[in-house]
Amino acid sequence: MPTLINKPTDCQFLKKVENTILFYNMVQSQDTILIAVSGGPDSVALLYALHHLSSCLSLKLGVAHVNHQLRAEDAEMDEQFVQSLAQQMDVPFHLKKCDVHHYAKTNRLSLEDAARKVRYDFFSNTLQKNEYLRVATAHHLDDNAELILMNLIRGSGKSGISGIPPIRQKIIIRPLIQVSRKEIMTFLSENKLPYRLDQTNQDISFTRNRIRHRLIPELQSSYNPKIIEALNRMSSIIQQEEEWIENMVDHETSRLIVSSKDQSIQISISGFIEKPMPLQRRIARKITQKAKGNLQKITLRHIDEILLLISKAIGNSQLHLPDNLLVNISGNLACWSIRKRVARPPKDDQKKPTDLIFCYTISDLDGSPKTIMIHEIGVKIQFSILSRIHVFELDQQQKNVALMDMNQIHFPLTIRNCIPGDRFTPLGMTGSQKISKYFINHKVPRKDRTEKPLLLCENRIIWLAGYQIDNSMKITPATNMILKTELFLA
Repeated sequence: MPTLINKPTDCQFLKKVENTILFYNMVQSQDTILIAVSGGPDSVALLYALHHLSSCLSLKLGVAHVNHQLRAEDAEMDEQFVQSLAQQMDVPFHLKKCDVHHYAKTNRLSLEDAARKVRYDFFSNTLQKNEYLRVATAHHLDDNAELILMNLIRGSGKSGISGIPPIRQKIIIRPLIQVSRKEIMTFLSENKLPYRLDQTNQDISFTRNRIRHRLIPELQSSYNPKIIEALNRMSSIIQQEEEWIENMVDHETSRLIVSSKDQSIQISISGFIEKPMPLQRRIARKITQKAKGNLQKITLRHIDEILLLISKAIGNSQLHLPDNLLVNISGNLACWSIRKRVARPPKDDQKKPTDLIFCYTISDLDGSPKTIMIHEIGVKIQFSILSRIHVFELDQQQKNVALMDMNQIHFPLTIRNCIPGDRFTPLGMTGSQKISKYFINHKVPRKDRTEKPLLLCENRIIWLAGYQIDNSMKITPATNMILKTELFLA
C-alpha cells in the first residue's frame, strides 16, 4: 500500500483536516467512524487522511462502499478497488449492491435522488448493526460552492443557500469541508496515491456537472477568481444565522402546539397569526416536516397555501398536500395530519351492486402509451408519460386532456363511473367537493352523470374525465415527468 510521504504539502493538508475535525468537534476519543468511500479522489483522500490521523485522534475506522450498478464493469472495478484499500489498511469493509436505476423507476425518483437515498439508508443501517457512531463523507469546499449555486438557481430559500453543514444530525461529519478540490488532488499526486475516476462526472447533461465545468469556471475567469472561497464564506455566515433562527423557530413552534400525536399536530390559530410572516412560514414548514416526516415534494407554494388557509380560518376548510398530508381548520385550531385515504368514498355497505357500471384497472404504463376502451359508455382513455421539457402548453385548455404531476401518481390506477358520495378537490380549490355538486354547478344532466369516467389513484379521485383534475395533481415547478390522459369517443 502507498504510504504518506512527509512533505510540507502533505503536512499542510493533513493539519487542515485535523483542525477542521477539532474545530467542529466532529469526533471524540475512541469513536468508531464509518468512512463512505466511492473510490474517487475525494473519498480516497478522506480515507488516507483519517487513517493517518486515527492514532492521534484515537479513532476506529470502517469503510462503506455502495455499488450502484450503473456503470457495469467500472462499478465492479470500483468495488474491488475500495475493498482492496480496506484490506490493506486492515479496517472492516461494508458493501451494498443495488440496482439504482430500477430503484429510481420503482420509487419514481430521479437517478441522483435514488442513489442518495440508497447510500444514506445503507449508512444508517450499517451504523445500527455495527455500532459505528459517525459517518464521514468527502464533501469539500468546491462541493459546497456547487450546491449553493444549484440551490440559488432553483430559487431556494436561505436554508438552501447555507450549503453543506460540517456536521448533520450529530452523525454525518465532513472532515474535508474546509479543503478545496485542488488541495485534494495535490495531496494525492504528491503522495502517489491511487484512485478511480467516474466518467459520469464529466457528463454535462447533469446540472451539477454543468455548474462545475461551465458556470464556476466562467465566474472565476470573468467575475471573481475566488468565487468558491466567497460562496463558502457566505455559507458559513448563513449556517450560523440559520442555527440561531432554527432555535428560535423551535421555541415558538412548541409554544403554539396544542396537541401532537400519531402524525397529527394541532396549533393555535390566534397565536400563529400574531407572528410576523417570515416566522409564520418557518413555523408552518417546521410543523409540516414534523407531521409528514420530511419535506419531500413540499415547495414554498405549498407553505404559502397553508398560510392563506390559516389566515382565512373559515369553517371546516381543508388543504390537501403531497403524500396524503391534510391541513384542516376547525375553530381556533389548525391541524396537520396524514390520512390513509384522501377521498371519502361511501362505505361498502352503502354501495349497491348496481352502483358500479364499469371498472378498469391500469397496473402500470411501462413507459409506453396505453389505451383503455370503456365499452359500456363508448369512450376510450389514452395514457402517456411525458418529460416536462417536451410539454410546451401546461394549461388545461382542452377539457378532454389532463396533465398531471407524475410524482404524485402511484399504480395501480382505477377507472370507474361515479357513485354516491364521491368527492374530489377541483384544480385551484383548497376544500373537497362532492362530484354530484360539481355536476350541478356545471349543469351536467343527471341521466349523463354515470357516463362520466373517474380516474382514481389509491382510492382518491384524481381526474373527472372531460372536466377537471384534482388539485393535488397539478403541475408545479418541481414537476419533471407528466402523466397525460386524453378522453376520446370510441
